[in-house]
Amino acid sequence: MKMYITEHRVTFVRSEGGKMPALTSISKKVYELLLKRSLLTLEIKSAHNINALQPVKKGDFIFLTPILREDLLPRAEGVICEIQEKKVMLQKKKHWDEVEIITVRLQVKLQCTARIRSVEKEGLDDGVSVEVDRAVQCSIS
Repeated sequence: MKMYITEHRVTFVRSEGGKMPALTSISKKVYELLLKRSLLTLEIKSAHNINALQPVKKGDFIFLTPILREDLLPRAEGVICEIQEKKVMLQKKKHWDEVEIITVRLQVKLQCTARIRSVEKEGLDDGVSVEVDRAVQCSIS
């Protein structure tokens, strides 16, 4: 009986296309669900994530990560997703006063995992953009 031991490694390759918007602080539960289901609808309420999404449209790619905006550094990992649908909504909520909240409903399709090569953060409420290296699964036996 022959026995083969296979070690799995992930190799990262340089991604073409330059910078892409990054959505940070995605809940771990949502992030893990996205890894299991390739198509998912997200409701974005964070101001810096909404600002990062302003220029994107259907068919564009974005980087999603559960890592906090303040902790985002090169070599941090996340996923690249393609935007299937984007809808900006104004919601009215009543607490003591009536409050209007802008949210973005985003349907994304998982493309691959990735690692950040460089990060560009401006002001606190501004979006984050990143250059990434895409992950390629390789097996070494």
